[in-house]
Amino acid sequence: MKLSLDKVLLFLYVLLKPFYLFPSGNPQIADFVMLLLIAYTLLFRVNQLQRKYWFFVLLTLAFLYDILLVNGLWAIVLGGAIEVFESTKWYGYNCAVLLTVVVLCQREPRAYAKWLFWSVACSLAVQTLALLLGLAPGDQDFRQSLFFNNPNQLGYFGLLCLGICLFCARFFPVRAIYLFLVISCSLSVIAASLSKAAMVSAVLMYAAFLFVSSKERTGLFWKNVVCVLACFFLLFCIFLYTNENVLYEATMYTQVKERLETLGEDSDDNLASRGYDRIANHPAYMFFGAGEGQYERFESSIALELHSTVANLFFSYGLVGTLLFFLLLYAGVRGHRLYAWYPLFFQIVYGVTHNGIRETLFWILLALYCATAGISSGSIRKGGDLHGENFANMRH
Repeated sequence: MKLSLDKVLLFLYVLLKPFYLFPSGNPQIADFVMLLLIAYTLLFRVNQLQRKYWFFVLLTLAFLYDILLVNGLWAIVLGGAIEVFESTKWYGYNCAVLLTVVVLCQREPRAYAKWLFWSVACSLAVQTLALLLGLAPGDQDFRQSLFFNNPNQLGYFGLLCLGICLFCARFFPVRAIYLFLVISCSLSVIAASLSKAAMVSAVLMYAAFLFVSSKERTGLFWKNVVCVLACFFLLFCIFLYTNENVLYEATMYTQVKERLETLGEDSDDNLASRGYDRIANHPAYMFFGAGEGQYERFESSIALELHSTVANLFFSYGLVGTLLFFLLLYAGVRGHRLYAWYPLFFQIVYGVTHNGIRETLFWILLALYCATAGISSGSIRKGGDLHGENFANMRH
């Protein structure tokens, strides 16, 4: 694979992504690397954008314009409240990342899918190693954050990495054992975070992956089933041939078990505690939106942002902003078969109880869908989304 500056910067971004040196809401070290990549793309690559992506770009700019308009007007109405306009910077940044990845991937989508797969795999390997060796700060905490600022960030990172790897693996031959190791690493960091939404979404995503693998007859289904059975057999042997109950005394196992057993029982396991009640309490914001920030002006169970991706978009930017967002999602995935949407779909499922729209890896995943749509459409005539030559490589 030919190495270039943009691939090096993309690799460094993904590798450094989990290392938070500053408080949440501020740029992290990886974001400065991404800014260099954006600048490089604007200077040397943006003029190469193919015409077939123009509609996607227009939708992205329309979505960003709506956010600028809503937050800008509310900032003026509320007497120059900069706090309301502050969240706009992250939408601008992520839209720039989205278009940057599309521009970079458009000429060699398979090569970039492969590069991102291994970049994410390396990042996951580093985090898993830190988890196993206890190198992260606060490794004795009930819920692990590793180098993030809170456990939910770690869980969402693992879920997005899982989605990116499962999606990218569709476009180049990858040995089942390597794919299973990547899946295992992502599930490990998700389990360490004890994020209920991330754990449930990850299990459902993996089940969807097995279903899709069986339909596409790549051989990945049975290989992964064998790997899962081998893991359960290993755990059974440990349980059977040791003098102590290793499984039930394992800290992570008991913590995951406790978290899942209390699903729906915790104080924040309801819609009101996630801020959904403000939608019913303030129906006047339904069309135009209320903007983000100064949440104390709303009648709600919490004085924070609404903890949901779609619900926060709907309340903050109204029907127009929400419609533009879903049009943007559809424009990205429309070149793929319906059952290939599952890696992105389960990010939205996670977003039912968490606002994940500011996470840049989400926008990178959407950009990958857009850039690889032509591959998927062209290969449908050959009997499946995966490229014909990959079937033979994956079977051996």
